[in-house]
Parts: sequence; structure tokens; C-alpha cells
Amino acid sequence: MYSLNPEDNSFFDSSKLKAEFVRQASVCHGCRLCFNYCFVFPKMFSITDKKGPKELTLEDLFSIVPDCFHCKMCFNNCPYTPPHEFNMDFAHLMDWAWLYYKQTSSRLSLRDYLFEAVNVPFKKLVSRIYPYTREIMGISKEAPMPQMTEGFKPKVEKVESPIARVVLFHTCLVDDFYPELGQDIIDVYNKLGIEVKTANFLCCGAPMLDVGDAKMLKKVAEYNYSLLDDFIKQGYDVVSPIPTCSLMIEEYKYIINRGIKVYDAMEYLLKLNREGKIKFPSKIAKTILYHTPCHLKYLKIGLPGVVIMRSLGAKVEIADKGCSGIDGGWGLRNYDKAKVIGKKMMEAFSQSKAEVFATECPLAGLQIYKASGKKPLHPIQVLKEALVNG
Repeated sequence: MYSLNPEDNSFFDSSKLKAEFVRQASVCHGCRLCFNYCFVFPKMFSITDKKGPKELTLEDLFSIVPDCFHCKMCFNNCPYTPPHEFNMDFAHLMDWAWLYYKQTSSRLSLRDYLFEAVNVPFKKLVSRIYPYTREIMGISKEAPMPQMTEGFKPKVEKVESPIARVVLFHTCLVDDFYPELGQDIIDVYNKLGIEVKTANFLCCGAPMLDVGDAKMLKKVAEYNYSLLDDFIKQGYDVVSPIPTCSLMIEEYKYIINRGIKVYDAMEYLLKLNREGKIKFPSKIAKTILYHTPCHLKYLKIGLPGVVIMRSLGAKVEIADKGCSGIDGGWGLRNYDKAKVIGKKMMEAFSQSKAEVFATECPLAGLQIYKASGKKPLHPIQVLKEALVNG
């Protein structure tokens, strides 16, 4: 396992980083299953074809790592990950290389700091200047942008004799851009007899990884871990509506050597349903086209949102057309590449006649909306409609 902690002695071990790059690139060179996943692999194969994988340098690594947008699909689809003897983990190698590169060779720019400034105070002021920051932050005029709000103000009902107790890890995407999603989760959970707590969490850390700020990534991991650990000790389960946030919390084991179990919001409801603690109504006779987030695939929990929507009576088709290409800041800054990566997925939604589009990833939702003009729903919002109608 690689340490993403800049205070770990191995983090700045350039010889170890280079050796691991050469080792894994040598396996990739002979396999090439990931040749069309992103721009990293074609570029790397071009280099290894010219000079051979054994001659790779750190400069070669640093030339390809900016094209990695941390989707983790190379790990999911690699036939040589643990427990295979090759012990491949190219996804985390890219994480380590990117953080190392930004801490040593490149340094953080003003744009980097702006992209990760999701924990700042004075959000009313920030929301007013947000529409004018596109040019400053180097965001393509073509790139779809989420609408910033003035913040998440959760309304939580008191649940008598709850069947379960959870703390909702909502962080910046719900706080700043999708407050209705956070409230919908609370409403559904409360209606099903689940007690919900919220807290003043910081961002999960994905934007910090995205820009390569290893120090800030460690700080938010330590802060969030402390809060979450207190809730767990009080008997609460941790739930997140967004796969990227769930993934990042579980990645804390690479950052601060301490991990936390996080349930996807739909995974948790399906768990309670299978335990016989809650029941779902059968009230949604609609056709739904669903996009599977890359980070949900990485979590390896199946498709709980799809299972639940189908149990409601909906006819759900899975688009299965690959990544949306956005990945937050990377896709906004590199939209020419994001369009290529997300092309098949966008075409699927632009051509679909389904009544409802759905995904757990609001950033993939930006591409869906741009392609179709139809705002996708989170599966929890489909469930909420069924509960209201039932």
C-alpha cells in the first residue's frame, strides 16, 4: 500500500516511486487492457514502445500523470490486482505520483487553491462572485457548471424509537451545490424510521487530491475522521449520498492510516430492507435510464440504487457507456478531453426516450444535463417520490 501522507518517509522517496512506476508500467506494457480508458495509457504506451518500460524515468511519469482524473477504473478492470502476485495498483500509483509531483516539481498555483477552496467561510459572498470565476479558474466556456447555493440548512425530524441511527456525511457538494439532495435523504430516512444527524464536516478531500495538495488533503482527512469516529463510538453508522465522498473517506487509510466504513445512501437502505427492518412501496411505473458512477463501481457494493428503483416498479435500463469524464475540477479544466471520455455516455442520454434519468453522481449529472437538457435524479429522489405517492 502506498502512503499518500506527505509526512511519511516513503512519500518523498523518488527511487521507490520510480521503481514502482517501472514495475507496473512493465506489466501494463504487456497487457494493454486499459488502452482506451483515458489519455494516460495511450501516452504511456507510446513512451514504452519507443524506449521500453525498463528505461522509464520520473519525467516520463510526470508527463502522463496530469491526465489521470482518479476514476479508479484501471484498478477495477486490471486482472493483476491483489491477491495476484503482480500486486498491481496503478490507480493509487497515479495518486501518489500526482501528489508527489505537485509538492516537488510543480507547486500549487492560484487556480489550484481556488479549486480546492470549498471549506471557506462567507459563503454568501462566494456564491455571488462564483459566476464570474470561470475565466480566472481556466474553466472552458463549454464545460457545464453546477449552480452554487447559499448553503445546506438541514431540517431533521425527531424519530421515536428509530430502527437505525446514521450521521450524514454530506460535505461540500450538498452544502454548496445540491442542498435539495441532502434534504431529500433526510426526509426519506426519517420517513422510514431512521434517525439522522448532521455535523460541520469539511470537504471529503477529492478537490485536494484533484489539484495535488497533499498537506490540505491530510488536514481534512484528520478533521473528518475525528468527527466521524466520535459518531461511530456513539453507535451511529456513516452514510454518504455521493460515491466520490464515500470513496475518499475510505481512502483515509492511505492518507492518515485510519479508515472508516461508509455506507452509500442506497446501500444502507437496501441493507435494512434485506434485514426486514424497512419496506419499499411499489409506486413508480416509469422508465429510467441509469448511469453507474465510476467511484460506485470502485466501492464494489453492486448497484443498490438500481435494485431499489426496480423494486419500486420502475423499468431501469443501465446505460453502461463508461465514465462521464468530469471528475470535478479536472473535467472542468480539461473539458476538451472530458468530452472525448464522456462522449458515449452523453450520446446514450441524448438519444434516450426514458421518462427519468438517474445517477448517484451529480458531476456526471452535469454531462447528462448538457447532453439531454433533462436534469437527472439521484435514486433517493426516485424513492422519495414513491414514498410521497404511497
